[in-house]
Amino acid sequence: MITPKTLIANAVLMLAASFPQLVSAEGFTSADVLAWSENEQNNYFQINIRMIAIVAAQMERNGSIAECIDQWHGGGEASLPARVAQIRKGMEALPDYHPQAVILAVIQKECGNFQ
Repeated sequence: MITPKTLIANAVLMLAASFPQLVSAEGFTSADVLAWSENEQNNYFQINIRMIAIVAAQMERNGSIAECIDQWHGGGEASLPARVAQIRKGMEALPDYHPQAVILAVIQKECGNFQ
């Protein structure tokens, strides 16, 4: 039987595989992402946040960080602008850093360290 967790993990892997050149490209920075359209940025943020949440769920014994990520990111459409603004603000402050590192830093600031 395929579980919802397996389906989500497979979906994330398929999406990540669709854009491997961007994720692994040397020199890919937050400034590059900020040059994209708002819709493209939002999609990129969502994919990365979901991947981080899956990793957090697999790493944790009690699931508190994964739950925090789900509550923070899954807070509904009304709070979406505030959530993505946090990420954009981080990327604007750290334009030379890889965008995945910035997204992880924003999540850790919001939900705690993964260690």
